[in-house]
Amino acid sequence: MPTEHVNRDDVAARLDRLRTASESVPVVETEAAVPADRFDSLLERAHEGYTGGGYAWIVREPADAPPLSPSMPADSVESDPVVCLIQHRGDEDRWRLPGGGREDGETYEDATIREVREEIGLEIDLAAPNLCYREIQAPDDGRDIRLHTLWVTFDAVWASGHLDIQAGELRGAAWLADPPRDLGPWAQYRAADWWDAFDPVDPWWAETDPDPHAETTDE
Repeated sequence: MPTEHVNRDDVAARLDRLRTASESVPVVETEAAVPADRFDSLLERAHEGYTGGGYAWIVREPADAPPLSPSMPADSVESDPVVCLIQHRGDEDRWRLPGGGREDGETYEDATIREVREEIGLEIDLAAPNLCYREIQAPDDGRDIRLHTLWVTFDAVWASGHLDIQAGELRGAAWLADPPRDLGPWAQYRAADWWDAFDPVDPWWAETDPDPHAETTDE
């Protein structure tokens, strides 16, 4: 019997739309074997319309920073743009991009805006995607089935609101002017171009060499 591909056509169509809107977006494509019980959980969600999620690299310009309180020294005024990153509960000290899973009927843009609002209380304006990460997952028990997912990270700018974290999911969130000690993989990818001081020792994307014009491989 031929291999069963779950959500392949949907993921391909969504990726094509994102590429049409932003021709230069890099696309990384990987394959992974996952434990059978986790695969079955992902498969159940996939049948409900889940195909991945959207995340945002959110920048706030100095002019948009809130005014200092009277007790703060004058040199505390922001002079450079800052980036909003989060820490998940139970995730040690790693800083990641805010965002989350796409619900059925949403675009990746819709999902990103909603998840940022729910997680950290900010309203954002999305710009272009800076990375599309497509993964084909297979169960490690040998079943001939493949699950296609797509994860999209966008550049974004702060529009309104102040940090108000979803305490049940996050340890914290912060506006950062400099790179933190430990970054999640998609935050690493964007930080490498954003911060001169950030130089990843072993960039994961160097192994896949993302090509914005690469053809997708569905076979």
